[in-house]
Amino acid sequence: MTDAASFDILTDCEQTSPEWADLFQDVVDRLRRQGTGAEAPGVDERFPDFALPNEKGRYRTLYEMASDGPVVLSFNRGGWCPYCREELADWASRSSTLASLHARFVAVVPEVDGRLAVLRELLGDRAEILCDVDHGVALRAGLAFRSDAELRRRYLECGLDLGDIYGSESWFLTVPATFAIDRGGVVRFAFVEPDFRLRADPAEVHAALSWHRVRPEEAVCHRPS
Repeated sequence: MTDAASFDILTDCEQTSPEWADLFQDVVDRLRRQGTGAEAPGVDERFPDFALPNEKGRYRTLYEMASDGPVVLSFNRGGWCPYCREELADWASRSSTLASLHARFVAVVPEVDGRLAVLRELLGDRAEILCDVDHGVALRAGLAFRSDAELRRRYLECGLDLGDIYGSESWFLTVPATFAIDRGGVVRFAFVEPDFRLRADPAEVHAALSWHRVRPEEAVCHRPS
């Protein structure tokens, strides 16, 4: 399941069954009660470094990417999620604005088996897309949770097998989150939202990057050779 058309499964199910809205709200309410995402790195904290492969199998580290300029780090559930596709397409349309801030967009998704290549087409060449195998980075950042039995049942009835999409039967899901990270690895903007239907406002991310891009501690000094 790697073609773009296969990503419409959940959209079709939602449109034909209004009960999905109640199910989603129950999941969101449970996550809020449990404080899911509350332990994720916040503003003025360093985001822990990590190494993940891109669609070509090349491993990239967060601090390596940030050394070239600020990073907009977006954790997403994957191309099967219509809300994630909409967010990624929005960021792709803003690539020139990020370039003017010397920043790059980095998407982290747990999908496997060639699905990153499809998202690459959506994001364009200026962004980076990384595979969070087994949700390892999301779990360490407090951004993953195990879906309950009812959600799993409904997804499978809809034809959405996350075990196949993620290459794991753990049925973890990622809490969508967006961070603006400066060249020192410090978080300058953080949006962590258990309600996966809500996403960060790019204008607020741009403002945070603009405010911090000339901080003295981020300056790189070159000594004459």
